[in-house]
Amino acid sequence: MLLRLLVSACFILGSFWSVAQTTDSSYAAKLAAPGVQMIRVDGKYNVWTQKIGQGHIKLLLLHGGPGNTHEYFENFPEHLAKEGVEIYYYDQLNSYHSDKTEDKDVWNIPRFVEEVEQVRRGLGLENFYLLGHSWGGMLALEYAAKYPQHLKGLITSDIGYKATVFNKHRYQLYANIIRRHAAKEGKTVVGLDTMGLKTLSTFITPAVQAEFRQLHMMRLTPEPATFTRSQAHIIRKYAGYILPTMVAWDFSDRLASITTPTLVIGSTYDFVPTEDIAYMQRHIPNCQKYICPEGSHYAMWDDPQHYFPALIKFLKKTERKG
Repeated sequence: MLLRLLVSACFILGSFWSVAQTTDSSYAAKLAAPGVQMIRVDGKYNVWTQKIGQGHIKLLLLHGGPGNTHEYFENFPEHLAKEGVEIYYYDQLNSYHSDKTEDKDVWNIPRFVEEVEQVRRGLGLENFYLLGHSWGGMLALEYAAKYPQHLKGLITSDIGYKATVFNKHRYQLYANIIRRHAAKEGKTVVGLDTMGLKTLSTFITPAVQAEFRQLHMMRLTPEPATFTRSQAHIIRKYAGYILPTMVAWDFSDRLASITTPTLVIGSTYDFVPTEDIAYMQRHIPNCQKYICPEGSHYAMWDDPQHYFPALIKFLKKTERKG
């Protein structure tokens, strides 16, 4: 349980814990799908990418995790294709459709940034838009800080600027749920708001975890089948290798270095507080923010009626200026 919460603590999606899976029937179909290109990274690994549609706006998507897949972005084309957006999916190294390695040295942020750059070169992208969600949003910020010359626009989705800040909020949300569950049983848990991570984790029962997921991760019931499939393919086997770095991640002093036109998207019910999104908007020079009023961590699914219009508005506005 402690490892699960530690993974969750790094804005990794701990509610959908899993280990390396055997492939299912969708795996072969994905590898043989139109537009798929395997790209060589680090000189020895292949990562899966797929081009969807054609358009003058090029959008590369960075999924969460580490260890998630591109699959929860599969509703993007229905909202963006008619707007002239050419979408690029990409499964990061050690994710479901890409190569796996037992090499612990691959698990550091600078290497992942270089992986994104190798994918960009492999796809031939220039003057493109980069959207990162959750861990992918952190990676997108890091990429934009190092390689701004390639970007036309940057979008971060449901991620803050400092791990200790948004994880404190996450723990508080867990504590609130634990308190409610205890009250239903006529019990009181003393010190929930101040107890350490290890102690707090002992109170996170499956029922608490399920409620956290429903309130702050995915508010649609039942969950869309595409989304559920994507969660079944999460690989967490290696995530522990990068935990110390992610727990300590702090981008606050570098926000002002982001020169790319930026949109930061947050959600009312996400575990990343909306105050974090407002802070980012104030400290990134050319930045807009949008809060999805009905959304949680996966707002592209549980609040698409607000998420996609905000994204499209930013893309069109940036295109007009560019």
